[in-house]
Amino acid sequence: MNENSPSTQEFEVNEGKLMDSVLEKFQEFNSGVAKQSSADELYSYLLEHGSSLLEAYSKAGDSCLDTSGKNAEVTDPDHYLVHFSYPDRFKSIILLVRDVLLQLSIANLRYLEKLVSEETVIDHFEKSKALLLIESEKSFNYFKVERKSLLEKPEVLKRKLDSVKHFSNPWKTYQLQFETILGQFKEIELNYTRLDQTITQYRLIREMILQMRTDVQKTNALLASKTDLCLNGLENISEVQQLNDIIKSFDDLITSGISQEIRPESTIRDLEDSVDKLPSLSVPVGAQEGYLILKKVDFKKSAEKWLDYEILPYLSDLWDGQEANFSHLLNVATQIKSSLLVAKKTQQLTSFHGEISSLNSINQEQKNTISQSEDAVAHIEKELALKFKVTEIFREDEYLKVPLQTNFSLLSNTKPGNLRYFSAQVAQLFRNVGKQVKDVQEKTPHQRLEIALAVLETRNEKETLDHYHSLFLNKNFIGDLFLVKRKQQEEALEKIIPYWKKGQSRSLAVVGDPLSGKSTLLEYATHQFKSNDVHHLSPGGEISIEGRKLKMGRNLEDVLSFVKRSISNSKPILVLDDLHLWRDSDRSLLTNVTSLVDFMSLNASKVFVIVAITNALRLHLDSRIPFSQSFTNLLDTNLSTTDEIYKAVMLRHGASHRTLFEKEGKVMNDGQLRKRIGWLTKKFDFNIGAVLQAWIFCTDVQQDSSIQFSEKETHLNDFLSTTELLILKNCLLFGYSSDLELKNLFTDRFESEYKPAIRKLLNIGVLDRDPNGYLIVKNTVRQDLYSILKYRELLA
Repeated sequence: MNENSPSTQEFEVNEGKLMDSVLEKFQEFNSGVAKQSSADELYSYLLEHGSSLLEAYSKAGDSCLDTSGKNAEVTDPDHYLVHFSYPDRFKSIILLVRDVLLQLSIANLRYLEKLVSEETVIDHFEKSKALLLIESEKSFNYFKVERKSLLEKPEVLKRKLDSVKHFSNPWKTYQLQFETILGQFKEIELNYTRLDQTITQYRLIREMILQMRTDVQKTNALLASKTDLCLNGLENISEVQQLNDIIKSFDDLITSGISQEIRPESTIRDLEDSVDKLPSLSVPVGAQEGYLILKKVDFKKSAEKWLDYEILPYLSDLWDGQEANFSHLLNVATQIKSSLLVAKKTQQLTSFHGEISSLNSINQEQKNTISQSEDAVAHIEKELALKFKVTEIFREDEYLKVPLQTNFSLLSNTKPGNLRYFSAQVAQLFRNVGKQVKDVQEKTPHQRLEIALAVLETRNEKETLDHYHSLFLNKNFIGDLFLVKRKQQEEALEKIIPYWKKGQSRSLAVVGDPLSGKSTLLEYATHQFKSNDVHHLSPGGEISIEGRKLKMGRNLEDVLSFVKRSISNSKPILVLDDLHLWRDSDRSLLTNVTSLVDFMSLNASKVFVIVAITNALRLHLDSRIPFSQSFTNLLDTNLSTTDEIYKAVMLRHGASHRTLFEKEGKVMNDGQLRKRIGWLTKKFDFNIGAVLQAWIFCTDVQQDSSIQFSEKETHLNDFLSTTELLILKNCLLFGYSSDLELKNLFTDRFESEYKPAIRKLLNIGVLDRDPNGYLIVKNTVRQDLYSILKYRELLA
């Protein structure tokens, strides 16, 4: 035997010492945890010593494998312990360390953003530390007792070794898992640093926006004070010698107004540059059944959407109000200055009552605007303080989910996030650790599908509407889908139609998302004309103008040519409610729409064309031809106020004469009703039709005919694959699709991917077939899928 090779006895001694060293290191680790007195200290300790403990155990496992690998079966007690007995329990403790490390980092980040108090963070730290100590001490005691039993009782050792005699050694599997956990320790620390930097960048963006707000306030105050000075001088003028001072004060006012930069381009560019610096990260946000859950967040994109939705409209209001005041003020001040210069030249004081009245009026208008702007200023400050936070990613809701083309003017209040749920998470940490360790991206596709099926089941139950629920989607209910005035849209129509009746060229496109009320607004518009002047164009229908009739096919050019030939004494109104239906295998939608655009450009003074179209299809057509530009007016139906939606729901509910309960025996009062309707309003992006539909899903008719409301999960989650999304995009964008169209679009993969996907969507109740066999999206999910496609940027 080579004298340099260690003997078996020496191996056993070394490995025995190695196991003693591991247990000693574990005990030191537990003692160190107990000594930590703050969240920062515990975080640093777990990061350093948790990794060291894991490496020590891995080293012991490798050393034992080097020895036991030479033998056919395990005979050494320490080999059995390190490879078979200890790993699961040790892994559970290390997972607990990892999860506590993650939660401590989350808590500290939320504290940095002032979303939680110092007391809450301390309480969270103490509970985390206590849980970790209890579980690690339990494991350490188990390790000691188990090893002592094997070393002191040969019969126990023999029974244990016999139980694994025919098992393969699992160490390589555990080793890979431990390497994964070690990598997760480093990932948590790396992301903590990156999120800390992102918080700093968010703070800079927040300060820049607040500075913009402050600049507006300062400028308004400066001009108001100078206006007061001019007004005071003008009111108190009594001698010609005073004219020079008063003229000088007006010069100062005009010069100050001209020098002000209302929308500072440099500041806006700096803001854009700061947003552009925000990163895209895969952030560990939690753990589930031992898995580390990663959420991919593009902070730049999310921040842009959120600022566009929550802040910039209000900042624009401040700028617009300031701009209007400055323009009016400088105009009045210049005119008054001219009057003063005339008085100075003639050396005669005349009455300045008119000038004083004008300046008084603009001064009061300016102060009213400043007063009204306080709401916008308060909103900007509040939203930035409460919601513009990096750590919103740790909430369960989708981070800053903002669909495009949504309502900018109506926002609901949300309480700031807090750390209360951290304690509950920490309490669940140990029972959540599992036997597998790997990185996952959110939920699996199958889990997302299961969630979606539960939502779809709720909707399918309500497809056959009872009397109560039929009130909410019955288009003929009291003659109007929404029952309430759509003030903004109706006022816009009332301005357009008189111009047309006076002989001016007008054409109108009504745009909006599904269920937002496009058809209803079309119906309202047509009621402003004589009924015999209104002609609805739809494929397969019939049109009659001045005694001439035509059976319409799907060639829109033929129909428009007939209209042009037939009109001599009338000025018809052409209504196309479903523009997407004008297509077939012989004539494409684009060809028909091009014919419509050409017709309007030549006949807009003789024929008033009104078209209803989704925003997505409008933007799609705009990318091919100047579609939107061909209309004189565009009217968006997406904007519904909270009050309009509340009235629409309550009018329908009131017509049923039913009592509404929140839960058994508890009648809902007006405040609770507003809160529930507001919850649905925000959830469905202020889409009035979608809220009315969601009310059906959240209410159930009881045996005594009363109605019970419950906050069910009404919003359909994103459970769709890319293939399924492309199928739905085609159906939603063009109103319907067919198997043949999809086969022509996706020839290579139709049989293998798209055909099974179509069957799946039909089976789960997302797609349906119309009487002609075309694929259509079911009404119960149309708006949800439209939002998903927009958020995934597959629809504009």
